[in-house]
Amino acid sequence: MNKFWQALAALLPTGFAWPRDPLATLMRVLRGVAGSFNEQHEFIRLTANQWQPHQAVTRLAEWEECTGLPDACFGLNQDDATRRKLLLARLRGPALEYSDSSPASPGALIAICAWLGYPLVTVVYNTPFRTGMRCGQRLGQLDGKLWITVTIQSIPFRVGVSRANDRLLQGTLNGSELACYLQRVVPARYSVNVIFV
Repeated sequence: MNKFWQALAALLPTGFAWPRDPLATLMRVLRGVAGSFNEQHEFIRLTANQWQPHQAVTRLAEWEECTGLPDACFGLNQDDATRRKLLLARLRGPALEYSDSSPASPGALIAICAWLGYPLVTVVYNTPFRTGMRCGQRLGQLDGKLWITVTIQSIPFRVGVSRANDRLLQGTLNGSELACYLQRVVPARYSVNVIFV
């Protein structure tokens, strides 16, 4: 506001009829006009920021409608920060380990889980034993459907600390959101199995 007030004061003609004393009536009127200019300038700046997805608040619903959000995996009860994070992820695409890597690479899955709020994750590929395999064929061979096991740190229920109606394992999400999101991100030939530790 001071810059608007200084600019308006600099536009005044010189002379005794135009006092520059901050307590003069003319300067107080200019300070009020400068305040309205400042409010208009801030409104225009904030309006322009609403069209940038990483700063949107009032236009977040329009951004979500354009990108097919809110995400069905996370439900409708999301805070603005989570909604903005999912919007930016939808616009930018998955963050992969390197340019030609797959979203199913262990590093990419660890990065996705960390981005969703699960920093301590291990990704293990294995294939379950299946009937119909021949004698001498190696068990655990990567020729079938792969399972991704994501180990997530969680807080167990403790007597004397936890209360009635608390979950037996507490995590930031309940795991179904993470499994749903990972199932959509990884290729169709993989199955996702989320295990709480």
